Amino acid sequence: MPNIIALTALLEKGQDSALLRFGLASAYLKEQPDNHLVQAKQHLKRCLELDPTYTAAYQQLAQVQTDSEDLTGAIETLRFGIASAESAGDLQAQRVMQVFQKRLGKRLELGLPGQS
Repeated sequence: MPNIIALTALLEKGQDSALLRFGLASAYLKEQPDNHLVQAKQHLKRCLELDPTYTAAYQQLAQVQTDSEDLTGAIETLRFGIASAESAGDLQAQRVMQVFQKRLGKRLELGLPGQS
């Protein structure tokens, strides 16, 4: 899997795309340098700006938000992701996000921390 440096070099060459941004976010989550959650979140948000139908990015962004203890933000992200998956006919992604959203809703109701 390409690392952060290699993917950042592509970005700096002007090869910005949803796939590249998703790859960068994944690299940050895998390598976990300082501020990796902040960086991953930034790249996932840009990924979704470039391609609002990228359902895997919604799922990963919601996980990053959960890991950052932003359950409300994660639930909102999943709401958009579910709608996107439904529009695309991606039933598997839709179901996964619905389950994730339901679990986060329960955690929020119980006042549990955002870490999963």
